[in-house]
Amino acid sequence: MRFAVTVGVALMFAALAQAGALNDPERGPARFHQWAAAHAQRVDALERYLERRGVGSVVPLWQLLRTASDWQRCGAEPFAVAPEPQWPAVADTLDLLKVLKARGTLGDFEVVSAWRDESLNRCAAGSARSAHVRSFAVDLLPGQPVDGLCSFWKEEGRAWRMGLSRYPSGRVHLDTAGYRTWGEDYSQRSSFCR
Repeated sequence: MRFAVTVGVALMFAALAQAGALNDPERGPARFHQWAAAHAQRVDALERYLERRGVGSVVPLWQLLRTASDWQRCGAEPFAVAPEPQWPAVADTLDLLKVLKARGTLGDFEVVSAWRDESLNRCAAGSARSAHVRSFAVDLLPGQPVDGLCSFWKEEGRAWRMGLSRYPSGRVHLDTAGYRTWGEDYSQRSSFCR
């Protein structure tokens, strides 16, 4: 993979380093490959499904299968495969990311959290109605400003059933589980798209 030295990439790496995502060998590619070997049947089946849906290369699998950032504190695994009935939602969210990338609305990013089971979600202080559990969602660290996401959400978000939030940490939450936006107090009042 080659990276151009740009301000956006520099910002992304600064945010990732601050969040511990870049220097976390427990959630990086090498650790993922070890984990995936022990879960090969499910990982391979999901990978084949995403390829058939045309979204297999939108996000590296080692990022797409990351669980909550609090996985260690919660005694969980660093990676997980969503239940098969949720795979269409995984593909729908990846379709959205693919469009956002193609239009330049979303530049470089790293997915730092995706599907999680109910127990991990509770431990990580996630919403009881979290799309991370019931459907599929990604939290990502963007490498450039994401102001264009609000325009996209306002103009096309309803058709995509797009959920969008930006947290104080700089993380952006995206899903296709319903048209809504929220901010740090989990209401629309605090959304960066208000």
